Amino acid sequence: MERLALGNPGQHRTLKHGVMEMKVDFGPGYRVYFIRRREVTVILLCGGDKSSQRADILRAYSMARELKPGSGGGRD
Repeated sequence: MERLALGNPGQHRTLKHGVMEMKVDFGPGYRVYFIRRREVTVILLCGGDKSSQRADILRAYSMARELKPGSGGGRD
């Protein structure tokens, strides 16, 4: 999480709806799903491991759609 806060998500990929998946090289292949608002705000949506990847991605998409444009956790 520290590297993500510093703007370096490491190994990651962009999915749909602005959702990104960051792979964490620890344990059973953890993944963290997030979106960026503006250039400095990162909103963590959910996470899981390889076994729950498909469900986690769908949940992240749903959460991303619920966020209003410009909502940045009070920092906008």
